[in-house]
Amino acid sequence: MNGPIQVPMPGAAIPALMKQDGKGTYSLSEFGELIEPVYRVYREQIRRCISGLTGYAAQCAAAQRGEQIPKLREHIVMMGGFWGVEKDAAVDPYETSERNYGRRFDAAIAEARQTGAAPPLTEQAMRDVLTGLEVHMQEMDNSGDLDDLMAEYGLLSQQLRAEWKMEPPESQQTVLTMEGMGL
Repeated sequence: MNGPIQVPMPGAAIPALMKQDGKGTYSLSEFGELIEPVYRVYREQIRRCISGLTGYAAQCAAAQRGEQIPKLREHIVMMGGFWGVEKDAAVDPYETSERNYGRRFDAAIAEARQTGAAPPLTEQAMRDVLTGLEVHMQEMDNSGDLDDLMAEYGLLSQQLRAEWKMEPPESQQTVLTMEGMGL
């Protein structure tokens, strides 16, 4: 495993990367090469967020608090599709997300309901969820015209912060630190 790395959050990434590289213009392939390492870190953070949200939903199911489980599933599948990387343009990233994340979510919920138990979330898993939600909201903001979805994810983040008694960052995060990854 590599040590911790820091990358700019989506809201600050493009200007920071372009400033760091010092070029004024980029071809599409040069731009892709510039941002790919950073987006690899973002995708890993989203994967950790989805895993934590699935664990949280399983805890809700075990505690027979199922009212928000369908919405959590929807958020997870949408998030996975949004961040999906498909080499084949004919493959729908949301269908892939449904297969990969939706099925795992359903299995975790079924097991939690059957056993009445779910593994506890670690503090790191909770931080991963909240950080992943922030990364996702900033990237949706960069994509434009997703205000309603951003508001939904914002409400989910606020609810989880309150439930987990975790304070929001003092200022808008501009750097994401990931443990165990390298660029």
